[in-house]
Amino acid sequence: METKTPHLGRRQGTGMKPLRIYMGDLTHDTVILVSDTIPINVGFIGAYAKKIYGKDVRVELFKYPGALIQAIKKNPPDVLALSNYSWNSYLSERVAKLAKSVNPATVTVQGGTNFPHRSPEQLEFLTFRPHTDVYIELEAESAFAGLVSRVLDWRDGGAPVLQGIHEGCVYIEPSTRNSKEPALVKGDLPSRIRNLDEIPSPYLTGMMDGFFDGRLTPFLETNRGCPFQCTFCHTGADYFQKINMFSIDRVTEEIRYIAPRAAALGIVNLHIADTNFAMYPRDKTICELLLESQKKYGWPRQIMATTGKNNKERIIEVTQILGNTFSVNMSVQSMDDRVLENIKRSNIKLDDYMKINQSLRSRGRSTKGELIIGLPGETKETFVRGVQRAINAGVTNLCCYTLMLLYGTEFKDPVYRRTYQIRGKYRIVPLDFGEYDGEKVFDVEEVCISTKDMSFNDYLWIRGLCFVVESLYNSRTFEELFRYALSLGIGRFEMIERLYNSLERAPRGIREVAQGFINETRSELWETQEELISHYQNPENYRKLYGGEVGGNLIYKYKAISIAFYNEAWVDFIAAICAEIVKEKFQNPEIQARAAIEIGVLSRYVKNKLAGVLNAQGDTAPRAMESPWDIVTWAFGPEGTPLGNFAFEQPVTYSFEYSDDQLAVRADQFKRYGTHANALSKIVTRVSNVESLFRKVQIAEGIQPEPVQNDRDLDMFIRYTLAN
Repeated sequence: METKTPHLGRRQGTGMKPLRIYMGDLTHDTVILVSDTIPINVGFIGAYAKKIYGKDVRVELFKYPGALIQAIKKNPPDVLALSNYSWNSYLSERVAKLAKSVNPATVTVQGGTNFPHRSPEQLEFLTFRPHTDVYIELEAESAFAGLVSRVLDWRDGGAPVLQGIHEGCVYIEPSTRNSKEPALVKGDLPSRIRNLDEIPSPYLTGMMDGFFDGRLTPFLETNRGCPFQCTFCHTGADYFQKINMFSIDRVTEEIRYIAPRAAALGIVNLHIADTNFAMYPRDKTICELLLESQKKYGWPRQIMATTGKNNKERIIEVTQILGNTFSVNMSVQSMDDRVLENIKRSNIKLDDYMKINQSLRSRGRSTKGELIIGLPGETKETFVRGVQRAINAGVTNLCCYTLMLLYGTEFKDPVYRRTYQIRGKYRIVPLDFGEYDGEKVFDVEEVCISTKDMSFNDYLWIRGLCFVVESLYNSRTFEELFRYALSLGIGRFEMIERLYNSLERAPRGIREVAQGFINETRSELWETQEELISHYQNPENYRKLYGGEVGGNLIYKYKAISIAFYNEAWVDFIAAICAEIVKEKFQNPEIQARAAIEIGVLSRYVKNKLAGVLNAQGDTAPRAMESPWDIVTWAFGPEGTPLGNFAFEQPVTYSFEYSDDQLAVRADQFKRYGTHANALSKIVTRVSNVESLFRKVQIAEGIQPEPVQNDRDLDMFIRYTLAN
């Protein structure tokens, strides 16, 4: 449903003070700043309201809860409008409660993706949010403008705001809210604005200027809508099928506005909000504009976006413009055709996915793959095959996510859940908790922990596998040892699987980390939200949560712990498995002895490379070691090549040092996020590439000797043995 701008009209000044409207896209910031993007979502809605009503309204935008709480106490708003996502839903309700306590006449509004589609669930949702007067669903600009018109009329002596049915608005009839049978009032779905340029730019109007503070990352939206109908995604609804675009002139102006401001603050990232970036012809122009900005201002250095699922040639062509600045996010979610059909993703071609990835890898480009645990029809076996297929395709980083049962998707539909026997439990959204104006707030999400095709034990086993993939495969942390396994004929996935199945033989520290991850994966889950919240309201339990002893983004928390404090133990474990493989494959004592030396040198090399990484108390002094092989060239050369092919005529000394830039970034990260486990997990997710945190390796004298082909007969024997 699409219309032109509604004829709300610009109201004539009445001599009364402007309507005070506070709008917030709040983030939890008790432990660290969790959502660190500039709030263009409320910016769009506020800019549109200002366009319609001019001086009759005064719109102020907020990101940080403390600033909004202070403003409410000092100058209570007439209207409080807050975003509602899984990560800030109860935080928004807490602030709405405060606003009502300061001024009961304040009209409190929420809007965002975290809202059911069906009326019974909408009624339940609003019942649990008694301080929210009205919810605006789906695209909100025109619906919110209509609500503001009602507030202005009411202030001037007209009808009550919540009287009658308003487009896009859902609310409980006030007279029935506290009754045994509260009545839900629901307007038509809000009109979508086809010509998005009718919405003034929150950047170009200066509304975002206050959010260029060095903490927040610019957010850019170039279009709205999605042609896919994925059941797990809010934008899979029919409402969003049509793609509407901001004009290329508008996008150009915004990029040129953002660039010098971001660069002056040392901000390097850009988030693109589009659901299928690089899938449309004009996205090439946008990438060219970003490249122009990068050359002129040094911004952006990293672009985070979800790329399209089809049109592989265009995606490759468009993203190649920005090279490794643009990490291509291959959001396929499952590698099984039956699962894709179950989640209405059968129009996404897996062969295209594989070809895109292989093409990008051949150009030296990094790619990110995503799989979701617990999708309908996914079994333990199909998920493992999916991991294997993605890794064998050469995806640079493979992220495995737990399925969130989100409002606004079919996973909250009771019929859909019964069909696939989807069972959910509740957990705190990672790091989304805090104490605000004396009251503890916990934002909670429901996640899938079993289906008719996946038991809870399968879920735990898969999560363990994903922890190993994240810790050992992603970021090339132990790349040199995986390369050595490749030279022995053991593929990356085969090596990961072998390591995972051998964890009971790992060093004690590794066993404790892996078991700690599984224990927390189990203990973070609760049958009800009420049980979870009651548990963490207890001061001692809250202390543990706040201190990072429990909770957080577990897979990244334990990855960070592994890299920071147990990297040497992981090296020893991987090296031991490599040695086992050598003994299995070769009976020749000379080969075994040669391999033991090679593995020992590579182990020392990796330990030196990782020394002190992510560890605030770790050693950062330069290190050195002698090597008879050109490990650097070998590690970036053709996979499967024996290390012996890269021998120097004489051993050389490698130096391992943190550059001045690395040390500065390291200090800034510890200052910005902290040094506890959850802070380290945030650092891991915020750097463009974890590999950039590792020490720089070079020949100590800065001269690179030429490698020679040494022991060719022995190397040829190894290759012959592996091939036969």
